[in-house]
Amino acid sequence: MEKMTEYQNAASENILDPSCIHENLLLLRRRLMLSQGEFIAKYLSSESGKPLLSISKLSNIETKGGKDALQYSRIIADKLSVDANIFQLSPDAFAKNIELFIETQLNSGNSSTNITDLAHMVQKTSYVETLVHVMCDYLTDSLIAGSLKPGDKLPSDRNLAVMFGVGRTAIREALKVLSVLGLVRILPGQGTFVSSSSSSFLTAPLSWTFLLGEHNLEHILTVREMLEDASSRLAATYATEADIENLTKIFNAAKDAFSASNFQQFLEYDIDFHLAIAKCSHNPIIYNLLLTSRKLITHISKSGMVTIEDLIAIDREHTAIYESIVAHDSVNSNAIMRRHLESSARRYHL
Repeated sequence: MEKMTEYQNAASENILDPSCIHENLLLLRRRLMLSQGEFIAKYLSSESGKPLLSISKLSNIETKGGKDALQYSRIIADKLSVDANIFQLSPDAFAKNIELFIETQLNSGNSSTNITDLAHMVQKTSYVETLVHVMCDYLTDSLIAGSLKPGDKLPSDRNLAVMFGVGRTAIREALKVLSVLGLVRILPGQGTFVSSSSSSFLTAPLSWTFLLGEHNLEHILTVREMLEDASSRLAATYATEADIENLTKIFNAAKDAFSASNFQQFLEYDIDFHLAIAKCSHNPIIYNLLLTSRKLITHISKSGMVTIEDLIAIDREHTAIYESIVAHDSVNSNAIMRRHLESSARRYHL
């Protein structure tokens, strides 16, 4: 624990510089497109609405900094619910990562989704829903029996209607749902084909199972922990030279992003890193399940606050995992991965 703290402190000293605060406050205000008065009213006022400083003082801080810059940066960080240390990054690093740290504020009022459209697309009558389940079973059973293969063309709408004893309209509606789920491909003028990606039969229905219902984030996390546990152990055991080369490429890219203070890109490499480990396991089922669970967690969990110390810890933990897999130390890689997952759960309040 002492060594970890020393590492983090040393890393923080290399990343943080209090003399940069005033420049970053100016960058923030301009990025939020607020006048000095608006900025004070929103982020530098008391609960009663009384300004904590004048416009002239803010202007002086933005230009010259001074001893009060740190105090006001902490007040702003508290209002934004972000790590106060971000204002001590170099201006270049701050500009690169501003989207990451203040994503909620930048997107507030501007978010738009197609949830309503999607709901209309997949909301079907119980009759069609039943038909979708029956057709899913038909596709699965046919694939297992070998009468259908990924990429094969399905019978025509007319023939499917006869097979299932329903109307052609119901068949078309069911096929649309199966297409949304990724189980089939509908090519106008050519017909309907079984998905050429066999993983869709596993990951698409699983995605819906995870997303529907209550408290599923907890269940997804449990599944992910089991998958990551097996993935790290098998990776250290079965990784080939080609696997290690691919893992190294992703690991080095993440390292470069971290060294360049491109933290948004660094975090984007997180999924790539873990999936590369899953590839090393040579178990495609683990890989596809992990791909689904990790992407869902990324979209579902937005509660965590990314801090500089978090980023340093993630970099350190990934390094330890990588080194153990390269050394083919399955016991150690498994133990380190478990600690990494436990730390991640605490970091993101999962």
